[in-house]
Amino acid sequence: MNFRAFGDANPAEDAKPVNARASTLEYAKKAISSFMPRRTVPWDPIRNEGNPTRSETVNAVIKKVKRCEVRREGVQSAARRPIEYGEFLNLLDQVHTGNGKGSLKYLVCAVLTMQWHLIARIDDMMKLKFDSFSCSIHHPGSLICQLRWSKNISEERDAPEQIVLGSMDPRLCALLNLAIHVEMTDKAALSPFVFGNPQDGDRVVRRFLQDVFEGTDFHKLKAGNLGTHSMRKGAATYGSRTGLPKDYVNRRGRWRTRKSVVDVYIDNTQPYPDAIAAGVLAGPLGPCCYVLKDGVQVVTNDLLVKHVGPALKEAVGEEMARVLALPLLWAALVPRGSFDYEIIPAALKRRIIQAYLGVGGKEDVNVVERVPIHVVGDGAQLQLVEVHDNAGENGVLDRQNGGLTADSTRKEFASIHSQLSVYSDKRQIG
Repeated sequence: MNFRAFGDANPAEDAKPVNARASTLEYAKKAISSFMPRRTVPWDPIRNEGNPTRSETVNAVIKKVKRCEVRREGVQSAARRPIEYGEFLNLLDQVHTGNGKGSLKYLVCAVLTMQWHLIARIDDMMKLKFDSFSCSIHHPGSLICQLRWSKNISEERDAPEQIVLGSMDPRLCALLNLAIHVEMTDKAALSPFVFGNPQDGDRVVRRFLQDVFEGTDFHKLKAGNLGTHSMRKGAATYGSRTGLPKDYVNRRGRWRTRKSVVDVYIDNTQPYPDAIAAGVLAGPLGPCCYVLKDGVQVVTNDLLVKHVGPALKEAVGEEMARVLALPLLWAALVPRGSFDYEIIPAALKRRIIQAYLGVGGKEDVNVVERVPIHVVGDGAQLQLVEVHDNAGENGVLDRQNGGLTADSTRKEFASIHSQLSVYSDKRQIG
């Protein structure tokens, strides 16, 4: 260990670990230990028996290297740091404007937003199948996802049902970006896996992100390396900074916890904590659902399934295709210039508008409305309460007024709900 870290088997007291970090030594210690015939037996320095990697001398070397790293006297870390929220938005903007990338940029957008929303690894996304999604029975307009290929899932009951919500920020909306990706993918390229090749598809995403991170238009807010794992770290960090309890973040990210007997009897699907985390990860503007405005008759299931989302129908079936077609129709009818970026490809927008006009629709009227929602727990039941406010015309919230109105209304509702909960508890105690 000394030779690996210091370059000398017997280093001096003032020697610096300039060759390896403590994490490298810990990995080497674990690897060597796996080949020891008595790996569970501590090392006995008197009789020279047991597992030498469990000796106090080895642990002392690792502790010394860690102290040097804290003092910036060791090898610089190559670990990927959490991506900041502002950097993540900048990344999505750069991906959206990726010229010459074709449909690949829509795949990367869908991967990043879903990875952020589910606090997932890039490997989890590549193994994600269409049959992992289903429509929520109790909450129309949202989806249920089960990540069965997650690293920490070793048993069937370890894969909880997790909700997927829309976002008032189109860049962060996992539903919208997923629908665009499926519709922009060639039908011949569609497979049971949502994002294509499960074996080396992550390499394509990594190369894409590396080009963005190394570009001049991407601006880092702090020093440190960024990579695909930065999304998982960034989402978990963002959730914690916005006030999510650590347990909620842990459940949303499906991290392995030390199990006790009671965990066998508690269902791992916890709708309310999971939805709270999903709502926070939807961004400062909050989560939303896409609904048809009252009195709209020209938009039928036939239009949504066969003309707005035909590829969605083949990939996920009619029921889910209708849920994902509403964000597409909303995005297609958003007036040009409402956002600083293109929220839907021009070719897809023209195709949807042409089909919409063919059934008697009017292009200047957006028949789909984004309704902000507030997550409420009523006993053991999850409630998604619609927060109606004065939105701008055509269903587009004004970024300076409407967005703040929705956010303030949601906070006022949360305050009232917390006061009612306290009052109810006092009555029960009394």
